[in-house]
Amino acid sequence: MRKWMSLKALIVIGAVVIIIPIAGWKGVELTSTNAFCTTCHVMKPQEETAAHTVHRSPQVNCKDCHLPNDNAVKMLAYKAYSGSKDIYSNVVGPPDHIRTTNMSKSIIQNNCIRCHTTTVQNIKTTDGKQCFECHRDIPHGK
Repeated sequence: MRKWMSLKALIVIGAVVIIIPIAGWKGVELTSTNAFCTTCHVMKPQEETAAHTVHRSPQVNCKDCHLPNDNAVKMLAYKAYSGSKDIYSNVVGPPDHIRTTNMSKSIIQNNCIRCHTTTVQNIKTTDGKQCFECHRDIPHGK
């Protein structure tokens, strides 16, 4: 009986160690698609305008600009924070207008520099000016 209990425990632990992380990561992948990001009606204008720029899918996706891309822990933490905030404002409160927080501005700026390294190599990018201040219409049009 004791062997059977330890075998059951081993199976449960194995399932937890293997299945939950895989299912969790699959959930992260599914919620990182443009199709998921644009399911909220407040995101429709961003979807429409981005579709007519060089920053359109499949070349560039929402997550490429709007999530930290330098490490998975930061990406998951910000995704959980930002997603929770968005869900709250669209379900509990009146749907919010899209606003860029200081944290998301920093993420967007870092991603602009990450993707356009050769373009900005001779430009001072640490003077407080954000790429999207001058190039506001590039990712989402007018």
